[in-house]
Amino acid sequence: MINTQPTMTLPPEVLTGKDLTYIEDAMSWELLAMKKCRHYASMCQDTEVRNFLDEAGRMHQGHYIKLHQHLSSEKVMQ
Repeated sequence: MINTQPTMTLPPEVLTGKDLTYIEDAMSWELLAMKKCRHYASMCQDTEVRNFLDEAGRMHQGHYIKLHQHLSSEKVMQ
């Protein structure tokens, strides 16, 4: 199946309420994933698995921070 919808190259000038709700949900998902990775990493005895989970947790933390930056930007209308 071929995607025929145009790809956005730039974000919209203003985020809608629906956009903000989605970003807030995504932040919750990222925070939960980060917490789960940290929890399970602390339970691991295998160093390789623990390191993998720590890395995954840092990735989710980075996603959370990026989403927070989008919410904090000047383009968000309150």
